[in-house]
Amino acid sequence: MKDLVLVGINSKYIHTNLAVRSLKAQLPEFDVQIVELSINDSLHRIVQHLLSSETKIYGFSCYIWNMELTLKLAEIIKKARPFSKILFGGPEVSYDSPALLKKHSFIDLIIQGEGELKLKKLLETGENESSLGQIPGLCFRSQIGGIMTIPDEKLISLDLLAFSYNRDALEMYGNRIIYYETMRGCPFSCSYCLSSTTHGMQMLSLERVLREMDCFIKAEVKQVKLVDRTFNCDIKRAKAIFRHLISRGGKTNFHFEMTGDLIDDEMIEILKEAPPGLIQFEIGVQSTETKTLAAIGRKISLTKTEANVRRLLAGKNIHIHLDLIAGLPFESYDIFKASFNRIIALAPDMLQLGFLKCLKGTRIRGEEAVHEYAYAQFPPYEIISSKYISSDELYRLRDIEMLVDRYYNSGYFKMTINYVMELDSFKTPFEFFEKFSDFWTVQGYFDVGKSRDQLFEILLMFLKPYDQTNRLTEWIKFDFLSLGVTRLPEYLKDHTPDKEWIFEFLKEPTNISRYLPEYNHLAAKKVFTKVKFQYFSSEFMHCLTGKYPLENKTEGLIVFAEKKYRILK
Repeated sequence: MKDLVLVGINSKYIHTNLAVRSLKAQLPEFDVQIVELSINDSLHRIVQHLLSSETKIYGFSCYIWNMELTLKLAEIIKKARPFSKILFGGPEVSYDSPALLKKHSFIDLIIQGEGELKLKKLLETGENESSLGQIPGLCFRSQIGGIMTIPDEKLISLDLLAFSYNRDALEMYGNRIIYYETMRGCPFSCSYCLSSTTHGMQMLSLERVLREMDCFIKAEVKQVKLVDRTFNCDIKRAKAIFRHLISRGGKTNFHFEMTGDLIDDEMIEILKEAPPGLIQFEIGVQSTETKTLAAIGRKISLTKTEANVRRLLAGKNIHIHLDLIAGLPFESYDIFKASFNRIIALAPDMLQLGFLKCLKGTRIRGEEAVHEYAYAQFPPYEIISSKYISSDELYRLRDIEMLVDRYYNSGYFKMTINYVMELDSFKTPFEFFEKFSDFWTVQGYFDVGKSRDQLFEILLMFLKPYDQTNRLTEWIKFDFLSLGVTRLPEYLKDHTPDKEWIFEFLKEPTNISRYLPEYNHLAAKKVFTKVKFQYFSSEFMHCLTGKYPLENKTEGLIVFAEKKYRILK
């Protein structure tokens, strides 16, 4: 019988659970198994996985995205294995543990806050009440049925903890997102954030961070996403880590949550040397309304943030995500619209629109009456309405968020969207997405899943009335061919040279060397299947290059290959 089965239910298959790995890494002397699945797996399939291992304790890692499923799993497991203990831990159970034990009889124990050292003590000391009473942050039932909660202790020194990953695990999960932390806590106190509920900060030593990051690079992990809330709060430390990553290079992408106004000139100079694909930043702006930022305790300089984002994007080597949150205090629909327009004007690689969650333990949840918040009482506790914004307006923003994600964040429509933003037909970027959302609603597109090809067709249909010069259609075709496809759908007219001309072109070695050097080793017939030639108007070519002679009136010819394009001269 195992000592412990740790259960991590992720929101997506590509994610990994840092918590269960960190917990297991501290327990080398115990027989511990990790069962990791996602909320997209069926309830009974997950149960089968769990029941396949006999264990003394089932430990569930609880978050807003998996709490409802976790409760169902725990109830079934307790009834199927009544002599096994059910243990909960994680942010979703750390703020109302006694109430959860009272409501759900199948939960035996809850660890509040950091779990690594507490779980080790639990396995070491056994199950008698006097032993349990010595474990800080533990909530459990006494022998007479009462609920006992032991006061928690201060944050753990992270250097006392073992590294969460071993080489075999990294190689096994190399194509999934690996989560990693170098610090706990946050110097800021944003009212909506769980990090504001803990006091103090702990950081891994710089030497250890560099050593562990080298492990990720050596294993060629696809992406490492740091969960540190404000990675650059210690700017000197952040610079040292960036220098190290740039010196190492490699195939691994590192994702950092940054505060935009804490980036200085020296950091920007360091980052200029980063190869494309190595580093990406997620910068939380949340709102551009001064009164809103003050209400949530977010003290940032918007002008510094904007200037730094522009400078980083100018280098074309750092991928930038900017975040906004709908539903914050004092932010109406029109104020959110202004925030949207101001932030998208920076042209980030991704604009992430989130919705306020009134999380357990946060200050904003306690301000429910002040701001007249109506929010769902079940996870993820998202806002329904407030005194500043109605439910109808928030649901309209949800539709817009979906289109921003599909058409802006996907990167599939980059050139078309850039061109649309410059048109006089739409006063602002928000107005474009607002009208596009109305079109989707009228056509009923939100109710049925859409393929990538259909997304292109829908955009073309919407933009037809605004496409007086046929330029929009050409931009849509250009974006479509930039995806690496070699066949156009019927709704995009194919203006390609004659097949005979293409073969003659591809048979000439100098043409291949000049325009398609990646295919130098292939015969013309093979190259033909991998490329797409397409004529575009001289007006389009001028827009694309900024220098194609308009007076020429001659069509330009572009060859597309493997998500790249080259203009034939």
